[in-house]
Amino acid sequence: MSSGQQKKLTILVKRFLDVLRILFLAVAVVWPITVMVVGLNIPSEPEQRHTDVNVLLNFRVNSTESTELATSPGNEGELLLKGRGDVIINNTRGQLSWYLPGAISEILLFIFLYGLLTMRKLFISLAEGNTFTQENVERIRKVGYVFIGFHIVNPLLQYFGSRMTLEDIAFNVPGIHLHPAFEFNVGGVFAGFAIIVLSGVLREAVSLHHEQSLTI
Repeated sequence: MSSGQQKKLTILVKRFLDVLRILFLAVAVVWPITVMVVGLNIPSEPEQRHTDVNVLLNFRVNSTESTELATSPGNEGELLLKGRGDVIINNTRGQLSWYLPGAISEILLFIFLYGLLTMRKLFISLAEGNTFTQENVERIRKVGYVFIGFHIVNPLLQYFGSRMTLEDIAFNVPGIHLHPAFEFNVGGVFAGFAIIVLSGVLREAVSLHHEQSLTI
């Protein structure tokens, strides 16, 4: 790839990041207002509500009658289905179960926004021809920390948020068992460490570049 093509691609990525910045900044402002307004106006009648909540849970479905396959008297019959995924809780009335997922989404959005704005500054610098600078090295390192932080904070917030949501709605249906799920993304954390290592390599490259510039 020629230097001209690389610059055009860099500018294109920078413009794309500009669009994402505007979009996610708008979401960061509108989302909490929407959650607050809807939460303050949840109707008391279930058929009038539109407050579905998505929660990451482990679920298990048993038959409601005891069978010979039950391993203990406390089990509710034969296991029919189990798994993990986003469970939709329809028309919740609990205030906490409505506000909590919204708050978690807002926290994760701010972490993502910080990484997005850092990447935007990086590509602005690259578009201006400032490639070998310590500032760019620090920006790449920060992106690595964002990767690690996001993939550590996200499962923790999801787990404890799901736990508090289940306690708030007091879900009690015979044969259906819901438990908070903990889904840790090792690949995301590894990618973050890889980016930090790469920033260290680039730091050495920047130092060598400056030394060569002074020598010339």
